[in-house]
Amino acid sequence: MNLIHIHAQTIEHLYAALNRIGLLDGVLNSGFLRAPYSDAETAAISYIQQTATTAGLNCRSDAVGNLIVETPGSFSTWIETGSHIDTVPGGGNFDGTAGVVAGLAALLAIHKSETVLKHGLRLRIWRGEESATFGVTSIGSKAAFGELDASALDQTYEGKTLADAMLEQQADPEFIRLGKPAMDDHERDGIAAFFELHIEQGKVLECSDTDIGIVTAIRGSRRSWVNLHGTFDHSGATPMGTEFRQDANLAMAYTMVELDQLIGQANNDGADLVQTVGLINPSQQSGFSMPLRDNALTKVSGAACFSFEVRGCDAQSVNSYCDRAFALIHDTANRFGVSVEIDTFSDQAGIPALNSDLQNLMAETSHALNLKHITLPSGAWHDAGTVARQVRGDGTTIPVGMIFIPCRNGISHSPDEQSSPQQIAKGASLLAAMMSELACLS
Repeated sequence: MNLIHIHAQTIEHLYAALNRIGLLDGVLNSGFLRAPYSDAETAAISYIQQTATTAGLNCRSDAVGNLIVETPGSFSTWIETGSHIDTVPGGGNFDGTAGVVAGLAALLAIHKSETVLKHGLRLRIWRGEESATFGVTSIGSKAAFGELDASALDQTYEGKTLADAMLEQQADPEFIRLGKPAMDDHERDGIAAFFELHIEQGKVLECSDTDIGIVTAIRGSRRSWVNLHGTFDHSGATPMGTEFRQDANLAMAYTMVELDQLIGQANNDGADLVQTVGLINPSQQSGFSMPLRDNALTKVSGAACFSFEVRGCDAQSVNSYCDRAFALIHDTANRFGVSVEIDTFSDQAGIPALNSDLQNLMAETSHALNLKHITLPSGAWHDAGTVARQVRGDGTTIPVGMIFIPCRNGISHSPDEQSSPQQIAKGASLLAAMMSELACLS
């Protein structure tokens, strides 16, 4: 095995410029904003392109603006890695970016070693993985494979549609409008393996003092709005009891407690799911006109609303649980004399299993590099999930592997997001060793 050791100083050097691009208020602890198809995201991608080109790697962009970095030479098959470089507003500089930096460090190290390659090496920087701005996740990777719904082009951020933002950054929204993949079939079929390195965005690795997480599966998500309609009444003159009060907020409170009991029972019975009520009576909610502002200190609540998200790797398990949860929501509402509407606005199936051969290779290579590793599922969605869904011309799916590295206190999507150069370097060394090993196989 061709072990390649990437040093923390290399990671620090590559990060030096990225630590300034998209920095809010010019202060490091204020967080970053590199929105999809923004000048800041383009500037970060341009830095990667310039660095790679200077080192002798080839670079090109596809029609929707994804950057592809390649080792020189003519190859029929490729070993790839990739991640995103955009951020949520006020986010950190490691979610996605650590994978881009590690991938670039890996390609640079292998290229410098003058290893004779039988398969080419690629790094893909996907545009717009984060959904916090345009409300659409994995824009670049889905558009590359022709999976992004054309309605995404009409989504707006700060008064600008996604289509207009793409045009401003010299990307072509017509590929998405027509459902045309930005990657042709020949290039798709030539992907022999794809890796994504990412911070864990959780505490498992840090708490277990572990260098590497070998990702076994990726959780998808099903997201819904739950709207409860009761009756507005005087808070003093209306007696207690459901025969007098149809209290939407009270029904919502009971519903959330009972949903917590339901998920606990499901997981005790063998499910592997998480659920979250993230928003309660939000000031704005797309698609419904709820009279939430009519609630008041001196009124029995006549309207309530909450978001309800269920995540799991297996779509059948998620759907089966949601059926039970929705039935519980309706039953609880009926007990309190409240009507309910449930609007599922997002349903993205998870990846129940990533490639087992690549997981085994990660374990073997981690052992060779003296890196402590464990296996775990990914709780968050990643571009690797989009790649793992792709079926090649021979009927097989693209083999995909994911590497997790620790992040401090498990914090992500925050200015406090942090992964050390040493932690990233360990992950990059693993990535480089695996890519070199696969690229040298006949």
